[in-house]
Amino acid sequence: MRNLHVVLFVAIQLGTIACKTQTKTESFPDDNYKDYPLELISYIQNWSLLHNSAERISETYVEIDQLAYYDNIQLIKNRIIKEPCRLMVVVKSDAYGNGIEHIGKVSEYAGVDYYGITENKEIKKLRSMDINIPIMRIRLASNQELNTVHSNPELFGEVEEMVGNLQMVRYLSKIAANQNRIIKVHINLNSGEMSRNSFDMHLPQTRDSISSLLKLENINVTGIMTHFANADAEDLDGLRDLLSDFLDAAEWIISEGALKKEDVILHAAATALALRLPESHLDMVRLGSIIYGEKIVKESPYELKPVMSVYSSVGQIMFYPKGSKVGYGSIHQLEQDSYLANIPIGKNNGLPKNIKNALIRGQQVSLVGAMSMNTTMIDVTLLAEKIKCGDEVVFIGTQRDQEISAEDIWESTGVDPSTMHCNIGQLNYEDRYPKKLDD
Repeated sequence: MRNLHVVLFVAIQLGTIACKTQTKTESFPDDNYKDYPLELISYIQNWSLLHNSAERISETYVEIDQLAYYDNIQLIKNRIIKEPCRLMVVVKSDAYGNGIEHIGKVSEYAGVDYYGITENKEIKKLRSMDINIPIMRIRLASNQELNTVHSNPELFGEVEEMVGNLQMVRYLSKIAANQNRIIKVHINLNSGEMSRNSFDMHLPQTRDSISSLLKLENINVTGIMTHFANADAEDLDGLRDLLSDFLDAAEWIISEGALKKEDVILHAAATALALRLPESHLDMVRLGSIIYGEKIVKESPYELKPVMSVYSSVGQIMFYPKGSKVGYGSIHQLEQDSYLANIPIGKNNGLPKNIKNALIRGQQVSLVGAMSMNTTMIDVTLLAEKIKCGDEVVFIGTQRDQEISAEDIWESTGVDPSTMHCNIGQLNYEDRYPKKLDD
């Protein structure tokens, strides 16, 4: 499988080069795509062709809609943020389970300004895709992670680090001095009350620490940031007060370090705050869930498109008489003679174990009994004369005119879309495919 991935990567890079040499006179594959850049559509076509060319190993698989991802970013840029505000797309946790390999280059075509990552492996994956957009780590790195990345610039390139204590920046300064280079940092302040990765300006020693930081050699303060712990709070005035505290602290840092304000990126807003408090956009917003189509607050645009869908198929159709008990713990008892479809999907695939419904032949059907590791039972009694082995089953996504969204599942199970997508995407890594464009 790893060898296949290498072959596919090399092939898609060659395909990308070929795309860049195409002329504008070439026709679009379908009128539905005439408003998109031809280079984007060609890239998605080639990527889909290569990744869908091999026979699928599993009956259960995840589909990633790259065009929906692109559309979400355009919606954000056109409606939510205004120039010159920059857009960072957060691709941590393997792009929230959607796969950096599937959305990395699409982000570039969409015109994003920054990638937000957390792990060294995410940096390597982006660099392997010939990404030329700035990369910033949005958590505090360990010393080992810092040394690995910044002692090997030929492998990782330039990576901007979020910093929240003086010791960390001193360590970076030493690495940079040994490499005879400059490392860019973003000073994280605890104004948003996260108390996780940041300098707390309420402590008397903090200003001395930041003053010392500003004097360190081989360090460039590229940004000043904060992260709000309760961006979905009802009290918008309280959020405004915290934002004001952040701006006051940032102004002091800029003055203390004799920095040029236009050279320092101020950023405070992630998805919820960006949607609810436009004045929080400042110089850059850091968006994660919204770009993947997740509607996590009521202010989320209705037009957002889900990026991930989850499919399986009917394995076998079983008959059991009234009174039969289904699954581990016998928590469900049949109230009538029933036909149950055995579906090869379960907790091992990352679905919430208390999920309620799926779609078969465009109709909602109910899951019965306890979900096991690799098997889920669905009551298909009302469809018994219509369905057959191999029929498509949709757990997240659309079938005919029916849809089950991640938000629907969140409401019924309590598992939020980000957690759900991360679990599903990473547990089905080898069965994650790009959606094909319509012919």
